[in-house]
Amino acid sequence: MTTKNLLLVFVALVVLSPCNAFTLVKEDPICENVNACFEYCEKFVDGITGSPSQECCDNLMILNGNVNDEDDGVRRYCSCIEDFSNNHDHPPYLQSRIELLNQICSIHLKFPISEHMDCSKL
Repeated sequence: MTTKNLLLVFVALVVLSPCNAFTLVKEDPICENVNACFEYCEKFVDGITGSPSQECCDNLMILNGNVNDEDDGVRRYCSCIEDFSNNHDHPPYLQSRIELLNQICSIHLKFPISEHMDCSKL
């Protein structure tokens, strides 16, 4: 295959890829950690499980402890969770379940959990 053909194949793969380079550039680098921690809570806030797992509560404690160490952490954590929730299929988050996290996990979250909040206003 010639260099020109290889280049055309590469360009086609980048353009047609569901996860193209433009998406990768805009994701905040802290989102990988935030999402890895928050995914333990999603089945509870979706209403699938009756109570949050201990891993959920433990990870919320970690996120809560780290949010103020990040530049603009509250807004960035909010955006990460919102992007995470909107990038895969799941039942909608239940506000009542989000509020219960504070009580059940004995925590006062320093960042919001939402699917449809304008995090830029935080």
